[in-house]
Amino acid sequence: MREQTHRVNGFLMLLVYGIFALFSLLLVVVGARVYRNIVTTGQRNTQTRAAFSYVTNKIRMGTQSPEAVRLEEIEGMEVLVLKAEAEGYETRIFYYDGALRELYQASDQEFFPDMGEKIVEAADFQVRITEEGNLILRAIDSEGTEHSLHLYMEGKHNE
Repeated sequence: MREQTHRVNGFLMLLVYGIFALFSLLLVVVGARVYRNIVTTGQRNTQTRAAFSYVTNKIRMGTQSPEAVRLEEIEGMEVLVLKAEAEGYETRIFYYDGALRELYQASDQEFFPDMGEKIVEAADFQVRITEEGNLILRAIDSEGTEHSLHLYMEGKHNE
């Protein structure tokens, strides 16, 4: 009888350790999934903020005059055109082929969107100039979340 009790106790002890190991493994798997989601969300937010920051800084660098920033439609694309300090050159920022791109070139040179340097990948990116002359940047990340930034352009108001 004693031998049978020891076997049952050993089996129960093994069962408790097995359940503990199973729940420990489940906890690690759930924790890894949560961590991965946090990292992915952080990366998407960082990419969107980087795109907004990049465009904002480019605009601020080129706003010596009200004519330095304009929005044009070139080959069916909205293109933010920033006049460069070097005479006859401009920076063109546009959304093409799933990414926000930049192209620095001579003002009279033909526009080739494929040659634009990729800034950041996005599902969509739009720029709008309000009646007051301020800019609204709108981006949609790869998960479909919409982000927007309103940029006050000093000296660009209609008086």
